Amino acid sequence: MAPMAYKRCVQVFEIVEALGEVPNAEVAVRRGLLTVHIPALGDTAELDPDDVLDAQSVFVPTKAPAVQLDIRRGRKSLPLIVTVDDVVFNPAYADDLVEPGAHRRLPAMPGLIAYSEMHRDVRALGKAVDDQTLDLDPETLAATLLAHRCFIAGAVAVGLWPVRVAAWWEYSHSRVGGPAGVAPLRADPVWDELMADVQEARRQTVVQQF
Repeated sequence: MAPMAYKRCVQVFEIVEALGEVPNAEVAVRRGLLTVHIPALGDTAELDPDDVLDAQSVFVPTKAPAVQLDIRRGRKSLPLIVTVDDVVFNPAYADDLVEPGAHRRLPAMPGLIAYSEMHRDVRALGKAVDDQTLDLDPETLAATLLAHRCFIAGAVAVGLWPVRVAAWWEYSHSRVGGPAGVAPLRADPVWDELMADVQEARRQTVVQQF
């Protein structure tokens, strides 16, 4: 997460043109909103084009086409790397999520996280908490839940809306019943909106089963 330096304004057509080099990325501009849908993820980044400071091709380990968008958020610039079947972004800082002065422990955090990795890790924890053969240390579990919350907040910060991932996080958190060591989290209206969509998605799933 870099401090924002002055950059020239990027025109919408330049953003669309750059993203057009990434196969499978479905890009559209409607009613002043730029959307980037990745079918493999089932999620869409929604951005104000005026917040896109730059759009450039970047190298990724797979050597597949990829484009990095630099997204303005306040006085900072956040990267959103769009690849053929994934997106990559910065996790949020834990200090931005927990109450000031609250004790919290975190495992080693990556500087960048892929959406697919986030989904995999959060879902794996959701399955692990139901595995009676595992003895999960409460402090480690609390740290992992906080790290995963940082992943989700990072995704939301760049315009994504990971409802399925958030559903797994909420499931894990509710199953462990708030383990010892979980840092108190700040009130977050955006998170509340995401949780409301999680509940609605669950309701729709139940309705479709009948």
